[in-house]
Amino acid sequence: MKKGVIFALITAVLFATLEPVSKQIAGEVSPFAITFWRFFIGSFVLLPPALSKLRCEKIRITGRDIAVTAALGVLFICISMSALQLAVKTADAPSLIAIIFSANSVFTIVFAVMLLGEKLTRNKLLALLFGVVGVLLCVDFSSGTNLSSVALALLAAVSFSLYTALSQRFNQKLGGVVQTALVFLFGSIVLFAVLCLTGETLFPAISGQTLGIMLYLGLFVTGVGYAAYFHAIHKGGPIMASLAFFIKPILTPFVSWFVNGIVPDITVFFAVLCIVLASIFAVQKRKEGM
Repeated sequence: MKKGVIFALITAVLFATLEPVSKQIAGEVSPFAITFWRFFIGSFVLLPPALSKLRCEKIRITGRDIAVTAALGVLFICISMSALQLAVKTADAPSLIAIIFSANSVFTIVFAVMLLGEKLTRNKLLALLFGVVGVLLCVDFSSGTNLSSVALALLAAVSFSLYTALSQRFNQKLGGVVQTALVFLFGSIVLFAVLCLTGETLFPAISGQTLGIMLYLGLFVTGVGYAAYFHAIHKGGPIMASLAFFIKPILTPFVSWFVNGIVPDITVFFAVLCIVLASIFAVQKRKEGM
């Protein structure tokens, strides 16, 4: 259990740095290139444990498995994570984007009810209520840039929630580590093909600092972050691992302050409180429905 807490904290700290750190290179590298390199590099961190599991459990990868994980990769990487990076680029404060994206567990409720047949309980309704309030607190309706970045962050959160629900439906055979490694690999390959067809620059003239940030995002935030997340599940269970997503919105405003020099205002803390409460209600189990 203690190891589960440690791995959940590692995940939370690494994930909390994503938006503030990637904001530093948003002007030099396109959001799509950041997304491609982040997950392409990260996939090679997850492939060794995934291959080990395939060998130990003698799991055979079929054509259907490849098709499903490739489709999930398109949804997760090409749509959700690309939208997230676009939101970070256009946002004034990357911490607000992180807070909005952290509401994805709330949106997952809707898809779990629709696709997985889960009941809409009182706790889940409270999660939806607090989630909506938290997102609205992040919106500056007087700023067009803020509205567009919030819309992109919501697209990222909703599409990630759909990915989460669908991955739960299809991961019984492969398991989390194997499925995620394949999603990362196939999704980044599809994004690479799309970017080549559209003429997007994947190899910009970058400085040593930018290269270091790209490697950090790929190796540590994506690779080590998700590896730690699966270790947290293994050591402490999925509820323990979900602590990472409760802690991330709390840490991100302070990381953004340290990295980007953006001092959080009081509204940010109210938004964080709402999103954390929403996440807690979203994962709580009730023996009875409403």
